[in-house]
Amino acid sequence: MRIARYLLRCVVVAVVLVVGTVDARAQDWFGLATYQISKGVGDTEEFIDDVSFLGAGLDLRKTLFGGTTAGVGMAWNVFHDRTEGVIELDNGAVSGSQDRYINAFPIMFGLHQYIGNWRKSRVHFGINGGGFLLIQTFRIGVTEFEEDTWEWGVAPEAGVVVPIRTGAWFAINARYQWSPTTQTLLGNEIELTYYQINIGFMWEQ
Repeated sequence: MRIARYLLRCVVVAVVLVVGTVDARAQDWFGLATYQISKGVGDTEEFIDDVSFLGAGLDLRKTLFGGTTAGVGMAWNVFHDRTEGVIELDNGAVSGSQDRYINAFPIMFGLHQYIGNWRKSRVHFGINGGGFLLIQTFRIGVTEFEEDTWEWGVAPEAGVVVPIRTGAWFAINARYQWSPTTQTLLGNEIELTYYQINIGFMWEQ
């Protein structure tokens, strides 16, 4: 299955990055694992209106100086909507029950600024930039259309981490994912835009 292959590649990359940081000194590298809830807005909401409760992400961040970190992150966000109606295609129109899917795999580099003492709650803000591997699937009746593309994008972020013990924090952050160059399977040019609330844990490597 195509999605499974892409997910396996992301997992392999994540494992390699984690293994490569095991000798890093304390508070030099941090891991961040999150459960992600997403809601499309704008063009994305018109194509798939439902809230996505299927999402997970993994970030690795390295301290540069002070509270500034640089890192890499990847995630898997699944959007699905079942609807009825008439759809205009290039070679005509079809009607009936439709299933629409977007599997989004953001893979991004980021810069983040943490404010405050690591032993206390800290707020942070930052910017992530890179791209989205998108797999779009459209099913109507027994007919299925699927397409995968790579799209560039950015994701501003703000959040807070709360210490739960030495070297571990509860983390919550919000992101706005944006890519300007997407096209749906129906041939419509859209912007991929969705908000996220991400909840998880950060730990020292």
